[in-house]
Amino acid sequence: MDTLRFQGILLFLFIPVVLGLFVLHPPPIAGSLATGIVLMIGHRFLARPYMLRALPRKCLWCNRLLEDAVALENAVDIPLETAGGPLTAQACREHAPPLQKYLTCLDDKRWILRLGIFVPLLALLGCLTLAAFGRNAPLEEVTALFRLIVGVTVNIAAFGYLWQSPRSPT
Repeated sequence: MDTLRFQGILLFLFIPVVLGLFVLHPPPIAGSLATGIVLMIGHRFLARPYMLRALPRKCLWCNRLLEDAVALENAVDIPLETAGGPLTAQACREHAPPLQKYLTCLDDKRWILRLGIFVPLLALLGCLTLAAFGRNAPLEEVTALFRLIVGVTVNIAAFGYLWQSPRSPT
């Protein structure tokens, strides 16, 4: 397996591990909470350098490596606006239209997606912190609400582009 793909898989595995620590909160809760937070912070420092290496080499839609001449010839530049500044990704020519719709959808719904992830996450982290210090907290209720809201939000992010109108270039 190519190194870039292997690194991508390892970076992706942070997500289910952190979710497991926060949602299942295995004892001791303080240990689960601390480990999850350390993994979230560590992921931020590892993911961006990986992304910068991967963007020019992989299709952002299908994850295919674009290293042979035919693949590179059929690749399309996809401009991205990120918090760290503009970047350019690559996509297979046939994947550029759905990718553009997907990115437009994420941009149009960015506040819904942010609120749908971060508000439940903050509530869950708050309850986990209270529980870690032995305080009464509605941990099971907040965990269930976290699962519901984040699940709906992730599905909006995953499938919302199917109903998205493409933007014309400006």
